[in-house]
Parts: sequence; structure tokens; C-alpha cells
Amino acid sequence: MKPSTLADMIVDKQVHKTSPDDTVRTACIIMTSVNVGALPVVDDDGVLVGILSERDVIQRSVIVYRPSATTLVKQVMTPNPQWLSPDAKPIEAYQIMIKGKFRHLPICADGQVLGIVSIRDFIPPSSSIFDRLRGTSAKANVLARLF
Repeated sequence: MKPSTLADMIVDKQVHKTSPDDTVRTACIIMTSVNVGALPVVDDDGVLVGILSERDVIQRSVIVYRPSATTLVKQVMTPNPQWLSPDAKPIEAYQIMIKGKFRHLPICADGQVLGIVSIRDFIPPSSSIFDRLRGTSAKANVLARLF
């Protein structure tokens, strides 16, 4: 059954968060250990203040030689990220991520992070890239047969 709201999409998902004062290394350990590409950044009251993505780490830490063990999340995170309420429709989240060219969107209510959706959440689980390519063009059909 298709989810009708974002609340439906996050109901069984645990949300992992980080603090602005955590080190980038600590946040990366969390992301790696739970296999996520971004973490909501929350203050001491649990209020969303930013988001830390793999892209943030690469662009604002790794390639500028900021050591992850001493660089703080607040130095590399994206502050004040867009978010949606849990009663929003999934299509709204998808459109915001596509338009904004980002892959993760926090879901918040009363200032608190309830979850996060990823652009990957909108790809059907049985669908592979090759399944999606099949039938779309002659070139795609050739590529799909190669794999």
C-alpha cells in the first residue's frame, strides 16, 4: 500500500541524529554504522538546526583538509535545512528534494525531528536500475542486456 503521508513513510524507522558540537568523525561513525547518508543536527532541546550529509563532509571537510577528529559538525553542516511536517504528502517531499537538488529531508513537528526521508525511499524496492532502463529506449535495452 502506498503511503499517504510522510508519517506513514517514517513510522517504523528509527531516526539517528547528531549535535552541532559533535565532531565530524563521530557523526561519520554514526552514519556508517547505521548506513545512512545524512543526519539531522539538533540542539540540546532536540530542535533541528541543520543537516549533515556525506556531501557536506566531502566538500567542507575532506577536500579542504579539515581533520574530522577535530572539526565540529556545526562547521560543515547545512544550517536551517528545509523540512516538512509528518502530514505532508510524499510527492511534496519528492518534489522539494528534486527541485533543491538534495537527497534527504527531515520530517519535523513542533520543532522536533520525527524522522528523515531519502530520495531512495521513492524508488520501489523491486526496481533495479536495469529494470527501470528496460523498454525506455533501444540504447537502454542494449545496456540492460549487458547486465
